[in-house]
Amino acid sequence: MMRFDRPGNVAIRTICAAGLLFALPASMPIAAQEEFAVLRRAAEQVAPSVVQIETIGGRERVGDLFIAAGPSTGVVVSDRGLIVTSLFSIVHEPTSILVRLPNGNRSPARIVSRDLARNLVLLECPDAAGLPVPIAAPESELQVGQFAVAVGRVHDAERINTSVGIVSALDRVWGKAIQTDAKISPSNYGGALDDLQGRVIGIPVPISPQSEEQLAGFEWYDSGIGFVIPFETILGHLDRWSVEDLRPGKLGVTPKASD
Repeated sequence: MMRFDRPGNVAIRTICAAGLLFALPASMPIAAQEEFAVLRRAAEQVAPSVVQIETIGGRERVGDLFIAAGPSTGVVVSDRGLIVTSLFSIVHEPTSILVRLPNGNRSPARIVSRDLARNLVLLECPDAAGLPVPIAAPESELQVGQFAVAVGRVHDAERINTSVGIVSALDRVWGKAIQTDAKISPSNYGGALDDLQGRVIGIPVPISPQSEEQLAGFEWYDSGIGFVIPFETILGHLDRWSVEDLRPGKLGVTPKASD
């Protein structure tokens, strides 16, 4: 669900689906219609690269959190069927992983590797080979305050769900993440956060500057505090990541007091 409040208390609401289905009031100002068209094109551009992730089996509880069975989202990162999603999608250690492609077909996937520093997981789904890889938004061009569209594929495998916000901060969580006020929750973890040109800014994940635990930051879902891992960074690490897990670096230094 997206909501925009305009001068004169004009409230505009729409539900995005992969058609994309926008319910627009007939009295909407021309400027608002143009803005909706831009947001719709941005979501449509990345939609062919966004897939639904389903899991079967696994633990019902991780730590103090009960994991409810439900789909999540992934984004194609290679034309040979590699897909990135949030580590949250498989935190319950499922016995099987299925990918629903944009055409509705369901295919098995396997875990290739994990990025434990950024709470991401890389999957391989051979039937996803050939799906387009979205363009990464250059980190050097990102600006605080620019529009951002979070795209997921959860409620309906053949339709995308979206949430609109802005980029609210850069270089968050020790420089690993970009912050947004778009609604970030299990419905779009692992999906895409786009700019208005349809380029992917980053992949939404639950992450926190206060903890490195695998569920850190989950409690902030839909709060207006959301974090995404830059897509440009993900693509830059893909060659190494596709052959081994990535882990946080450790520095073997013990400080000594000057006195």
